Amino acid sequence: MSAAKLSVCLFGGFSATYGDVVLSFGKQTNAKFRQLFQILMTRPGEDFSKQTIAQNIYESGEVEDPNASLNNTIFRLRKYLEESPLPAGIYLTVGDGVIRFDGPVKVKSDAWELEKLSKEFKKETDDGRKRELCVRACELYQGEFLPQLSNEPWVIQKNHYYQKRYFAMLYYLLECLKKEGDYAEIERLSCNAMKLSGSSEWLIWQIESLNLQGRYQDALQVYQNAEEGLQERRQSPSKEQVEHLRKAGRRLQKPEGGIEGIYQYLQEEVLPRGAYCHTLPGFIDTYRLLKRLESRTSMSHLLILCTIQSADGRFLDQKKSSGKLEGKLQTVFEQQLRMGDIYTRYGSNQYLLLCVGAEERNLSEIIMRIDTDFQKSCHGRYVIRYRVMDSKG
Repeated sequence: MSAAKLSVCLFGGFSATYGDVVLSFGKQTNAKFRQLFQILMTRPGEDFSKQTIAQNIYESGEVEDPNASLNNTIFRLRKYLEESPLPAGIYLTVGDGVIRFDGPVKVKSDAWELEKLSKEFKKETDDGRKRELCVRACELYQGEFLPQLSNEPWVIQKNHYYQKRYFAMLYYLLECLKKEGDYAEIERLSCNAMKLSGSSEWLIWQIESLNLQGRYQDALQVYQNAEEGLQERRQSPSKEQVEHLRKAGRRLQKPEGGIEGIYQYLQEEVLPRGAYCHTLPGFIDTYRLLKRLESRTSMSHLLILCTIQSADGRFLDQKKSSGKLEGKLQTVFEQQLRMGDIYTRYGSNQYLLLCVGAEERNLSEIIMRIDTDFQKSCHGRYVIRYRVMDSKG
């Protein structure tokens, strides 16, 4: 057997190399013979059902005879491998309704390695060995499974499968590091997990690790960056994302200080005019507190959903909508509304406005103040659609 290996990376992108030579598999990232190779590389040397593979790479109704189309794809892959820098040999074994990748080279696949590590991790009883397996798994996982094919159903399923295993082993490793007091490594791993997976749950670990290192300002900055990232997304955040951010916020802390220092810390540096811009998690907390106080106070309020639309009433395409419009609406909120009013960006072209002390009879006046300036700033090409979601008074 040749000493050179066929190394295949499926996390964070796709690459296949034999020694120092790159196998390109053509320029089309969604080519069927390329996808067939990628599927086989999730478990090289193992049998795959031809029927299952055909269901994965061909959409329903895409081909009349999936089996015949798959046989043609197998032929194309076999031909490519014969012409590739790989040593001569039989790499695709087909028969009895199954197919597997085998041949005269040793194959190293990051996805297959992670799966084997995960299986060993579940069976292992020795804590030290489990920890070693988790370290290796975190080194292997370099991002989303085949991100260039992220719309393919089989890729979506596989990505969830691998991410779940990575998360389980990462969580175990973080718990080990917490017991050992290695907060710097917890920070590194949780920060990396945020970048690789996009999952907000690791923000909680990152904030806590910075606090335990006494890096309170860094923890605050990380939290603020996460808040801004949540607000800047073009789609509405999920309840899970908001809850993760809230939990992370609860872990923020400052070193012990005197009364005067604490009081100064709570104050705004400059008292601005107009409505107060809140992050979505903060807005939710403020609104829930206001609802809790309803039984003890007679203070009225209006919760209004403001949606930017074209002048003819059409909703704006999220991909084509401009952040400039949202910026203009924020400026109107800050110039035309009261200091006691609160607003937040909910999603693409949508804002939540909480007018504390206002009643429904004040709605027309509020709308007039917003509309006059907003339509002037966008030359009447866009309008605001208002919906009262909650009112008291």
